[in-house]
Amino acid sequence: MPLGDEFRGLPMEDLIGTPLSAACTANLRLAQATADYIQAVGFQIDDSTGKPGKEIRTAEFRYSVPGADNKPVEYAISTPLLAIVPIPSLKVDLVDITFDMEVRSSESSKESTDKQGSFEGSGSVGWGPFKLSVKVSGSVSTHKENTRSTDKSAKYHVQVTAQDSGISEGLARVLDIMNKSVVPVPVTQG
Repeated sequence: MPLGDEFRGLPMEDLIGTPLSAACTANLRLAQATADYIQAVGFQIDDSTGKPGKEIRTAEFRYSVPGADNKPVEYAISTPLLAIVPIPSLKVDLVDITFDMEVRSSESSKESTDKQGSFEGSGSVGWGPFKLSVKVSGSVSTHKENTRSTDKSAKYHVQVTAQDSGISEGLARVLDIMNKSVVPVPVTQG
């Protein structure tokens, strides 16, 4: 069989397409995980439904600074929780598919042939008291052996890399708007 015939019939659509399809599915799930995180962390839970509502969840900070006459002035800052916690945003950004197939072919066929032959002969010559007797025998044999074998090996390697891609442009703008609303408000004055 010619070496090129070994590659015919390989399911290349499956070998290449399946890991790529899995990477797309992974990206969909990672995006949904980010959306679920924003809903769970960023919004107050609606008591009637038990699901995130429309009210933004905030964190409040209080601090004091010396005011006029060194009397402390207390300030409070209320900031959206999403503006101060990292928002996970993973995505599959590299899919490396490597397929190596090695066909090693060494032609040898195993045939065993044994042939054997023999012969024998005798004779005598002589006159009177002198007599000579001769006996001759012999054999011939041959042995022939050939071996045939083929080695095949294949390697299939899929490497997927995922990394934090940062927040989207739209979410960054929303967080900027939220951050602009974060200003200290005096609570008490000394």
